[in-house]
Amino acid sequence: MLHLLDETLETFLRAVVPLPARDVDIAFEAPDGDWSAALSSRPTVDLFLWDIRPNLSERDYGEMLVEGEDGKRFRRDPLPRVDCRYLVTAWTSEVRDEHSLIGDVLAALLLHPVVPEEYLRGAFAAVRPLPSLRLRSGDGSESSDFWSALGGQLKPGLDLVITVTLDAALRAAAGPPVEAVSVRVTEN
Repeated sequence: MLHLLDETLETFLRAVVPLPARDVDIAFEAPDGDWSAALSSRPTVDLFLWDIRPNLSERDYGEMLVEGEDGKRFRRDPLPRVDCRYLVTAWTSEVRDEHSLIGDVLAALLLHPVVPEEYLRGAFAAVRPLPSLRLRSGDGSESSDFWSALGGQLKPGLDLVITVTLDAALRAAAGPPVEAVSVRVTEN
C-alpha cells in the first residue's frame, strides 16, 4: 500500500513541478552518507518516508454501511486516516541548483493542498477524501538530530505530511434491510 503512495507522489510531482524523467531522478531512499555518495550527477529529488502515524484529529466514529462489488451490503468501521511524513530533499552538484529544485517542489506543494484525483495510483484512486498535503512546521530542533541520526550532512529539506485514507477496515455482513417496524403495547 505504501508503494502506491510513493507512486502517487512521484506521478504528482513529475506533473505539477514539473520533474521530467529525462532530467530529474526521484528516489525514496534514506539520504544517508552512503546513498548520497553513490548518487549520479543527475539532479535528484529524494522523498524519504520516515514516520507513519494514525491521524486521530480526522478520525470518524461509528459504523458505515457500504456496498461490496457483488452488490452485498456490509457494515464496517470508518476508514482510518494516516499521516505519512516524508523528508523531501534536492540533490545536485551545485547548491544554487538544489535551492532552485527544492523551491520548485515547495511551490507545487503550497499550491496543491490535496493530490488531485488524476495522480492517484492503485487503491488510493477509489478512496475519499483525497490525500491532503501539508508542510509540517516545528522549532527546527528536530532537523539537526534527524540528520545526525542519518549520518549525513545538514541540508535544507521539506517536512511533508501527506494524510491518506486507508481501506484496511474489516467488513462484516449486514442483515437484510428493515422493511417494516411493528410496535406492541401492553397494559400492566
